[in-house]
Amino acid sequence: MSGQIGYSMSTAETVRFLEQQGHGTLSLAADNRAYGIPISYGYDEDYDRLVMEFVSTEMSKRKRFAESTDEVTLTTYEFRDQTTWASVVVTGTLYEVPPEKVSNQVAALFFRRADDAAGDDRWQDDTFDKEWYEIDIETMSGRRGEQIPSTK
Repeated sequence: MSGQIGYSMSTAETVRFLEQQGHGTLSLAADNRAYGIPISYGYDEDYDRLVMEFVSTEMSKRKRFAESTDEVTLTTYEFRDQTTWASVVVTGTLYEVPPEKVSNQVAALFFRRADDAAGDDRWQDDTFDKEWYEIDIETMSGRRGEQIPSTK
């Protein structure tokens, strides 16, 4: 390993881990200020993108930062112990997506992950704006310990 912690993940391992996780931290930036938010996502392998729904208010900090960010980073990870861990970092451009452009397959992937995190009540609350976004992936890299955590 000389100088680095862990091992590089193959592309297949990285994609599989990204698909399995379904949540991470989205990092945005505006005017030399950073803003990281926990978020659920669906990975759309056909178009090499991450799809997510922003739930916010009209004056949301999330929306302001999303509109100002040129490059975003999404980090997802799992740590079990010193030998069983993995992390994936994705960089790319964030775009707003009209709801009709989100395929049923990707929406199903996203909602399965988001339901795990938020429960059924989240989808019935109409007091928040709900907008779809995608990260058009430019780079994706993964690192792992001796073992990658097994699927959930």
